[in-house]
Amino acid sequence: MIKEMDELLQHWADQHRGCGMRQCSPLGQMVEFGGIPPRSSNPKGSRDPLNLGTMDEASWEVEEALLDLAPVHQVMAHEHYRHGGYSDQKAGRLGIARRTYYDRLDRLHAVLQAALRERSRVRRYG
Repeated sequence: MIKEMDELLQHWADQHRGCGMRQCSPLGQMVEFGGIPPRSSNPKGSRDPLNLGTMDEASWEVEEALLDLAPVHQVMAHEHYRHGGYSDQKAGRLGIARRTYYDRLDRLHAVLQAALRERSRVRRYG
């Protein structure tokens, strides 16, 4: 397990659960920024019409990188970080052995780290 990837994926899952998301209401933004909030060019597209909150940049990068990975890695990320329960239960839901579950989790961390590095390299050097 790569500790940094584990922490980043936990942060990503927290953002999906709504923990730590930026306020979207005008009053919430004023409180968060201590006055008029800054305007930015949002790479994510919409302005959050459902008023659910927006992901921070780190979580958005993880989200985008996960979309580029194989479905098995996407399933592992969602199952391990976004769904509750013990690892034995999660392995059972996926229909795999506990050892295989942890092997896939390790592989997810390695593949995601490589994908994030590649995205950073492409953004930096074109």
